[in-house]
Amino acid sequence: MKIELLTARYYVTSILWAIRAHPELWNQYPARTESPESPHHGLDDIWLRFAASGGKNVGGEEHESIWYPSAEVLGVKPVVQNLYERFEGKKLGGVLLTRIPPGATCRPHQDLGWHAQEYEKFALQIESAPGQRFCFEGEELETQPGDVFWFDNQYLHWVVNPTRYERVTLIVCMKR
Repeated sequence: MKIELLTARYYVTSILWAIRAHPELWNQYPARTESPESPHHGLDDIWLRFAASGGKNVGGEEHESIWYPSAEVLGVKPVVQNLYERFEGKKLGGVLLTRIPPGATCRPHQDLGWHAQEYEKFALQIESAPGQRFCFEGEELETQPGDVFWFDNQYLHWVVNPTRYERVTLIVCMKR
């Protein structure tokens, strides 16, 4: 199994409104999205927790993750802490908000860097519409706002958003 829906109905409205109130937080650290060769090119990120280098590492080198000011501005720490406790986290890694614009795709890729190998990936769907899907070969998951899912990003994966609405996901990386 490469992807699994774990639970539904997390309250995400306060995070969504905080994101909308602070559009300046998108793409402050564009290392994942700026290169046209990146599968994330044309998408948007808000880094909430990662390496002290400010998102430049993008998972390649070993590091201790730290909270960024954006986490305080958006008020995500209690939600992250709840997920961490609920899924029996032992060590917290990176925390990232991703946004896929209407009609866009996160192209097929594998994440093989140190961070991807060190931590499991949990995601909380903040905003989505019917039709958007997180895909692996032979598996896919369509999520609704409030859904929490686990995925193994070391396998080839991609995300499609053929809808007229943004797809925003909070990704929490942790060791269990």
